[in-house]
Amino acid sequence: MNKQSVAKSIAMMKAILNGKTYEEVASASGITRSAVEQRIKGLARDLQTIVGVEGIEEDAVPLVSMMRDRKADYLEALEHYQPEYAPRRRDRRSAVTEEELDLAVEKTRQMSNCKNRDVALLLVLFATAAKPLEIARLEVRDYLNEDGSIREESIMRPDAAVSGEARPLFFSSAKANIAIDAYLAERVQRSQGVQTSKRYRGLDPTSKLFLTDEGNPMPIKIKEKGHQRHHLCGVILDIYRKIFRRAGLKGVSALSARRTVAKKLQERGTDKKEIGKMLGLKEKNSVRNLLPKQSQPLKTAAKELV
Repeated sequence: MNKQSVAKSIAMMKAILNGKTYEEVASASGITRSAVEQRIKGLARDLQTIVGVEGIEEDAVPLVSMMRDRKADYLEALEHYQPEYAPRRRDRRSAVTEEELDLAVEKTRQMSNCKNRDVALLLVLFATAAKPLEIARLEVRDYLNEDGSIREESIMRPDAAVSGEARPLFFSSAKANIAIDAYLAERVQRSQGVQTSKRYRGLDPTSKLFLTDEGNPMPIKIKEKGHQRHHLCGVILDIYRKIFRRAGLKGVSALSARRTVAKKLQERGTDKKEIGKMLGLKEKNSVRNLLPKQSQPLKTAAKELV
């Protein structure tokens, strides 16, 4: 989609958000109603998938009423939208293969300016299926016990979870843990988020698990609308976009990681209700939309996903 076409779709969405009907927008644009609806829903899905819309599941059907209820959140997402990374060249239900992930790790090590952190961020995404905002909120104590050992069975704290509800969080992927350990060792060497005590490997347990290149917490923007507060971490979204772009993973996003984890869980015999619990999804349709149309679950389950 060229820049002019993208700009036209964005203008159409803003008109719909401001109360115009599909028919009114179609008349003003000189195209059919169905074409307007298709373009706006396609843009809305891109926003939900690539940027993330506060309070909206990635696979939610973008109905006009829903978009208007979350007008401020869709407008916020538009500010961070980069259409060149829209996942149009990949099947919407496809998972990322182990070979693709291994190649992405290799290229990240070769090309990133913050290799250890970015490799750890990539693997954590595919090991936990946490959302980028949730990963930005993770703290050292979520990953480490006081004695420095790994909390393989941890908890996504309510104040870290997008849903505001606690859920299981597993750090049982050997690949991801090795990568996180390498990054934390680098942090100690660079005195980023450290403490004088040897507990938690010398790291401040309440410091963020992942920091910026300069060693600071990734800033989370907070917007208030009435009694609601909306959060967005543009820094971590940009990091993931760069990782996927360097690795040549066309159409891959954080949603791809959630699809990959959901598919692996199903193949290990985990039922949809449990998959939803682990991914923080309440609606059955949200889980169903993450899974391939045809997948044969096995009888055994396993926590390690990467």
